[in-house]
Amino acid sequence: MFRIGLHGALGGTGVGLGSAYTSIIFTNRSSSTCQLQGVPRVRVLDAAGQVLSPPQAELDFNGPEPVELSPGVRDQGGIAPAVIGQAQLTIRRSSLECLPRPSATIVFVMPDSAGQLAADWPGSAFIGPGCSEGLGVSPFAGTSPATPQPTPSPDFAVAYVMPASVAIGQTLKYQVRLTNVSGRDIAFTSCPGYSEGIKGPTAYLRARYLLNCYPVGLFKAGETVTFAMELPIVSPPDFAGIRPGVNPVWWGIDWPYRTDFSGTGWITLTTPSASP
Repeated sequence: MFRIGLHGALGGTGVGLGSAYTSIIFTNRSSSTCQLQGVPRVRVLDAAGQVLSPPQAELDFNGPEPVELSPGVRDQGGIAPAVIGQAQLTIRRSSLECLPRPSATIVFVMPDSAGQLAADWPGSAFIGPGCSEGLGVSPFAGTSPATPQPTPSPDFAVAYVMPASVAIGQTLKYQVRLTNVSGRDIAFTSCPGYSEGIKGPTAYLRARYLLNCYPVGLFKAGETVTFAMELPIVSPPDFAGIRPGVNPVWWGIDWPYRTDFSGTGWITLTTPSASP
């Protein structure tokens, strides 16, 4: 339990790169709105109230903006992340608690002489060669309501015209048909890149080229344009060998254009002797 109208709960703890990260969730239990901003000074105390804290450093996790704490927000008990109207910060410490005596309490000295808060902080004692890291403390942070983002509409629909098969070691020649489904005319200021490849049970290869868009001119809404494609069926040096079998063909144009794949390309890879 914290004083000065705030309640704090120890949140989840995670371990990474030899350190433990613990979140502290702050809830406003007063009758008026308040704000938290900046980085508090943190002290770890033993059962007798003696300071055990190693040096403190600031974690670059959150921005400097103030966080508004609203009265009447239901405390989640530290199990869940902060909700709207709460604040939280993160404390990093050595995974091995590098303290000369067991800890009992953690104290937050608030910025701008706004008082201090205390909470239980049980921990074991440990002194060893890796005890120079100290404590890391992040600024206070809030949370924002999740705003659903609509999925952008596609610019082009993609369909394939594929042969029945191609022999390994030869070049797959096929067509990509792009339909402008954006609802607007598109003028290419420069030709975008595209990627093509085969990623299936018996082959994994890819290539990247520039789209030959200059003959298209203005790509009008609703218009379909056919592009001739070629993909050599040879094993790249960094992938496993290609074997006969049925595999999907994929093709994608570069950002900022978005594609909707209205058809799927499949190709049967054959041995050179079995090719037509």
